[in-house]
Amino acid sequence: MDEQSSHEATKFVEIVRVNGDLHSRQKDLVVKEAIYLLKMNGIAVTSLACTPTDLDRLATGFLFSWRIINSYADIRNILVKEDECTIDVETLDKSEYPVVSRIGMITSGCGSGKSPLELLRGWKVSSNLSISASSIVKMMAKFQRASALFTSTGGVHSAALCEPSVFLFFKEDIGRHNAVDKVIGECLMKGITMRDKMLLLTGRVSSEILVKAALCNIPVLVSQSAPTNLAVEAARVVGITLVGFARGERMNVYSHEERIEYG
Repeated sequence: MDEQSSHEATKFVEIVRVNGDLHSRQKDLVVKEAIYLLKMNGIAVTSLACTPTDLDRLATGFLFSWRIINSYADIRNILVKEDECTIDVETLDKSEYPVVSRIGMITSGCGSGKSPLELLRGWKVSSNLSISASSIVKMMAKFQRASALFTSTGGVHSAALCEPSVFLFFKEDIGRHNAVDKVIGECLMKGITMRDKMLLLTGRVSSEILVKAALCNIPVLVSQSAPTNLAVEAARVVGITLVGFARGERMNVYSHEERIEYG
């Protein structure tokens, strides 16, 4: 994260630091949380509790993840108004899209009301990607060192898209879903295919995170944290290689291990 982005994402606050019988007044760096109203063609869609960086990416990834838009080509313009805390997405053909209005607070845990298998009925992720377990270990080690924002505040989740030995995009946010949406948005805006890539995460892999990966045709998802049972079930059905607890040289492979080379 560059100096400007770091300034946008953090703020110093006064605290009392306690150590045993001693205490002192100090300044502590915390991550910023902002509430942005996401609008589509002037109509409110939702409120996003987020880290106020890469907001155009966040909006693009969010709308694509919910299949409100089909691709970045659907978007004419994205206007971020920091003083009003709004993100207004304008589409090319407003008549193509249904009126969308589902005001609610979307943070790191949002619900669609449908099971992942229902959302992904008939969906299959196919890819020729293969990766060695040792490459996953190396990429996760690099990934875990990459977050200067987490190192300084301890208050964000990270997501990254990579090839077996190359990082492409790295994003951070207070919300797990937001970090993934920022990665997806970056890829959509730059025309990067995700079919032969790997998604790295710091947070828990819920079924909704799995659905986002599946709809982007991402074949391998690796997290340093745990998956849920619904995420595992969905990964097995749609064809995603799901890896959890990737820490040090250890990892658990929950589905489609044929893409991973051992030894």
